[in-house]
Amino acid sequence: MKKFKKIIATAISAVMMMAMSVTAFAAESPVAQAAKATIKITNFSDREDTLVNIYKIATINTEKNTIDVVDWAKASYNDKLDNEFDATALTEAFEKAAPAATATKTSTKGSDVVFNDLEGAAYLITATGESVKYNTMVAVTYTHDANGVYVVDTKAVELKAKGSSNTMVKTEDDGLVRIGQEINFTLTSTVPYMANKKNVEYKIFDKETNLSAPIAESVKVTVGGEEMTGFSFDAGVKKGEATLYTMDLSSLVAANQKDQYAGKTVVITYKATFVGGDNYINQTYDSTYDVDKNGDPINPPTVKGWPGSLALHKYEEGENDPTKVLKGAEFELSRKDDNKSLNFIKDENKAGVYYYSEQAIEGKTVTTLVATEGYILVKGLDEGTYHFTETKAPEGYAINPAGKDITIAQISEQLTNRNDELTKAEYDSINVSDCIRDTKLISLPFTGGMGTTIFTVLGVLVMAIAAALYFSMKKKAI
Repeated sequence: MKKFKKIIATAISAVMMMAMSVTAFAAESPVAQAAKATIKITNFSDREDTLVNIYKIATINTEKNTIDVVDWAKASYNDKLDNEFDATALTEAFEKAAPAATATKTSTKGSDVVFNDLEGAAYLITATGESVKYNTMVAVTYTHDANGVYVVDTKAVELKAKGSSNTMVKTEDDGLVRIGQEINFTLTSTVPYMANKKNVEYKIFDKETNLSAPIAESVKVTVGGEEMTGFSFDAGVKKGEATLYTMDLSSLVAANQKDQYAGKTVVITYKATFVGGDNYINQTYDSTYDVDKNGDPINPPTVKGWPGSLALHKYEEGENDPTKVLKGAEFELSRKDDNKSLNFIKDENKAGVYYYSEQAIEGKTVTTLVATEGYILVKGLDEGTYHFTETKAPEGYAINPAGKDITIAQISEQLTNRNDELTKAEYDSINVSDCIRDTKLISLPFTGGMGTTIFTVLGVLVMAIAAALYFSMKKKAI
């Protein structure tokens, strides 16, 4: 019995010990996590990656139940949730202080950016891209509870990045062009954010010098990669030597669109023809661009293109006077790989100056180039080797049967998408000058003349007299 009691006592002790140790081996109870806030930002341009930074400007002071504002923002941030604050002043204060960012993320080609696990605070948000300029944003992630205590607002704060202006891009496919050549142009923009704005307007402007109007059937518009119809350039307005063409895209930002196109890339492609001149100039900008006091856009994207020219001087062959100019020679010009004579329009005001013509125009174009003053200048050509064929030499000189080859350098790629001026080397390589020489005809001694004529007449006369005497004497003899 005693043994049995000992067993029972031992068992009870073991049970008690196990019961007491249950809490020691039990899993720890989860600790309540502090509430966290989320900020989601959408509407970035899909043209590029955009760097997004957030900066803490005010936080909850739980001990005093107040909002503590950072020093640089104190003068411009209002912590009363029911009042608006001066975002302009806040932005100016921020730019002056240049504080370190609380967190940084990147929007990849228009993707949304989400900041998680944030404190209850007020944040200033900046978005920076190469092409699009965004307005400063502010997000507040605290609120009051039923007792008037500041707490974290766990409902995600959603913001739309508002592109206030953007840098357009203009490209071309050829920078060394001939008169009459069609050039392909591409302009790229971003649909701006226009929500809650009155009289919304979004227009593309294309300013062209020495170019034709955009060829209507070549115009193509895509928005966010989707081809759109119903858009075209207007007839154009003359602006000095240039013409300004406008495409109205305001329907993309109309209220009924609910900013579905905001931030999307606009690509417009078209063709225009080079009509002549020292070069062509093409500028592009849109209605978000800042303008100067004259209403002209500030730093619009610009591309230029240039034609080449050939100058041929006519000299006499020989070392006695190597620069003796010969006037009046005539030539035809063709491409080296094609013997077909090219067409030109004569400059009526400048002797020896001609402009290339893509087509033969009856009564207007010519194929014969006359070196009236001893030289020919042909303008409006593109790269390649050209051959001058002499068809008529100046009086007293022989045609040079070899003609003359002159080459305009192939530097089209080097000149494409340029907005600066040509270097001297570039200019000289596409505006080329050379000469061609003719040999003077040899003057042979003249074997006839009045002297010979006189002797002939006298000889005939003597022979006639002799014949008359002969017949007269013959009659007497009979």
